[in-house]
Formats: sequence, structure tokens, C-alpha cells
Amino acid sequence: MNIVFVCTGNTCRSPMAQAILQQKTDHSVQSAGIFAGVGMPASPGTSEVLSEQGISCNHQSQPVTSELMAWADLVLTMTQSHRDHLKQIYPTDCHKIFTLKEYADPEHEKAWTALKEAYALLEETKLTDSKENIDVQEKINHLEAIVKKVDISDPFGGNFMTYKKTYQELDKYLALLIKKLENKDR
Repeated sequence: MNIVFVCTGNTCRSPMAQAILQQKTDHSVQSAGIFAGVGMPASPGTSEVLSEQGISCNHQSQPVTSELMAWADLVLTMTQSHRDHLKQIYPTDCHKIFTLKEYADPEHEKAWTALKEAYALLEETKLTDSKENIDVQEKINHLEAIVKKVDISDPFGGNFMTYKKTYQELDKYLALLIKKLENKDR
């Protein structure tokens, strides 16, 4: 499978995700940035964190292009705004553009399903029991908060610990991604 990770400048999160996934799988992986220049190295913080984990990172930034989108079977963004931006520019590719968290995390998918059910229940009960409406609205508020937490933290400009936290967050969701992809291959 051809996978592209996308962040803003293609120097922190997306090259980190690319390097981690390349070390752990045989998938073809690239990364790019919404506003990336061409040929910039990974940020020093990204290189340092990856090096500490024994992962090499010989990275040069690139912007998202139509050729890269055509190459990709799956495009995983670091934030909701990256995802929405790409879907707007590449509407025919919407079916393969997700945030990493929403695609990889089965709990996110469960929350979406529960949220849709709660919306339907609220419509059904709208004109009847106001107590039940309050309970359903509280459930909706809780589920909406879960569903909106799809961004990977941006370490740009932070210290080593900031980059390490981003590495840990990426590592967690990439492990879920690997599991999901392995299950699809069966």
C-alpha cells in the first residue's frame, strides 16, 4: 500500500510518521506538507528524537502535489484542517484522505457511530420528553468532544520533550494503523 503522511511544513510530524512506519512495515511511505518548501531537512528535534529511537531520517521536504495524491492509496493528515484542506483541493480523492487518528483508532469509529445514533435519537425525542432530550444532548456533547480530538500535536519550535511527546503520540496511532492494515490484508 502507498501511504502519504501530511502536515504543514513537512519537517516535523509527517517525516517522523514516515520514518516510524518505514521502520516497522514494508509499505511504501512518503510525506509532504500543505505549505512545504522543497528539499528542507527534518527539523533538528525530529531528527534527534528519531535517532534516540534508532530510526534514521534522511528526509527532504516536499509539497503535496497531484502526482503524489495519485500515487497514494491512503493519505493520512496530522490535523483536521490539513484533511479538510486536501479534500477541498483534491475532491476526487476524498475517499482516501483521513486524519491519522480518525483512520487508525477504532474508538474514534465507535464514537462516530454512537454520535450518529444519538443525533437520530434526539430527532425522535425532540417533541416528547424534555428530560430525555437533555440526557441525549449531554451524550452528544460528550461524543462530539471525542470525535473532534483528531489532531496530532505540533512540536514545531518546542524543546526535545515536546518532540518526544509527539513521537509517542505518533507511535501509538501508528501501532493502531499497522494493526488495522494487517487485518485488512487478511
